[in-house]
Amino acid sequence: MEKIKLCCAKCGFTVEEYVADELAADSRKLKRYKYLKNKSSICPSCLASGRLNELRAIEEAVVGGAAQPDAKSSAAPVGHAEYAAGETPMMDALAGREWPSHTTELKQTGYPVQMYEQALQQRRTQWGYGGYVSLPGVASGVLVRSSARPDITKGSNFLRIMDPCGNFFSADAMRKLCDIADKYAYGLLHLLSTGGDLEMLGIPTENLKPAVEEITALGFDIGSTGDDYRTSEECIGPAKCDLALYDTLGFRYAWYRRFLDDVQYPRFPHKIKSKFAGCPNDCVRGCQKADIFVCGVFRDSPRIDQPKVAEWVEGGGNITLICSRCPGRALHWEPGRGLSIDADSCMHCMYCSNKISGVRPGVDRGVSILVGGKLRGKYGPTLSKVLVPFLKAEPPDYKEVFDCIERVTEIYDEHARKKERMGDFLLRIGMDEFYKLTGITPTPHLVSQPRTNLFCHWDAEEVRPSHKESPCPESEYRR
Repeated sequence: MEKIKLCCAKCGFTVEEYVADELAADSRKLKRYKYLKNKSSICPSCLASGRLNELRAIEEAVVGGAAQPDAKSSAAPVGHAEYAAGETPMMDALAGREWPSHTTELKQTGYPVQMYEQALQQRRTQWGYGGYVSLPGVASGVLVRSSARPDITKGSNFLRIMDPCGNFFSADAMRKLCDIADKYAYGLLHLLSTGGDLEMLGIPTENLKPAVEEITALGFDIGSTGDDYRTSEECIGPAKCDLALYDTLGFRYAWYRRFLDDVQYPRFPHKIKSKFAGCPNDCVRGCQKADIFVCGVFRDSPRIDQPKVAEWVEGGGNITLICSRCPGRALHWEPGRGLSIDADSCMHCMYCSNKISGVRPGVDRGVSILVGGKLRGKYGPTLSKVLVPFLKAEPPDYKEVFDCIERVTEIYDEHARKKERMGDFLLRIGMDEFYKLTGITPTPHLVSQPRTNLFCHWDAEEVRPSHKESPCPESEYRR
């Protein structure tokens, strides 16, 4: 029997495989075969784009009733190791050292270890981008990672579990989640992901429904998949850090109480990631990754405890270096008089608070709302842009902040294109238009520095002379 394989020219991954007799009998398969052969295709393994190589082989030869595979055609694709199923030499090499190895623990779970072995051999992951699996009772769906090696495993479903604020799991709840993972999945949990959730990995499709039922019975919600509010992430805030400028834990709890429906029921043009940082240090990387980023800020000058500053200097602190590295050049140190801060030059960046134990943020505190951050998208990475420089964050319902967030998302929902992240949407329409749509008045606080290439805007009617006075075209006046 002759088999035809269309393989990636770079890594050898089999994109499609046909039997010659099937192509002759099935016009639809023949049409797809011709399409893939003549068009550029993207390999799901290495994501390389280009024409596919065609490999023909005789898989079975009827000689005395035994199959005689062709040695040349049965060789492993380029880049694939020729080890028998179950052999994991590279994982074993990692486990055979004097230090503990995660590969030893991985083999004790239900994870398909050949996927990891192949990743070590080829120096790239064998998992590709995924999609969504429909599940009754879970409107946002369940995420699935596609496999670049369907000969090892077809894919991997995993659930995103909304964790408590601050990730304070009780020991009893964590044990029960581990039991569910052992019962229905690989026995692996991805704790504290960058999306601010807990992920249960490797659940077969037939086990999804009972797994969800047992997880929700523990009091946890399932969601954060699809075109909805993704699971929000907050810094540890006042639970540990004395630099937090608002209660990030209480803010996230109130956020879920108001927006839980939009977390579980997709309705937006694309996903919306939200992150909450207690101060401009931004330990959750909200400026880089969040479509909506709420950052704690203060408006008055930092507070200075002169005795503590003096003690810090006497203990070896290089106060001169800290003053020279202040972005606003607002710090001034005079022996005998202490540390002073120029309020007009202070950028409220927290640099001095991070370095000097005797300097702490001011007391006029609130939050800034930034929008449009992302690492991927149509136009590549973008940093968040300040939309509202200061709002008071008033517990317990934080109504003013949440009303602003809701107004922003409604405008995005109404005007953005399908599968257009908020950062791409802002780049397409511009911040001026976005301010008009949201009804938010821009302020000078949004300007970091004046333009170096100054220019003026004017209407043609304001400067256009009469035809008798000047024959010059209008373009000459707009230079």
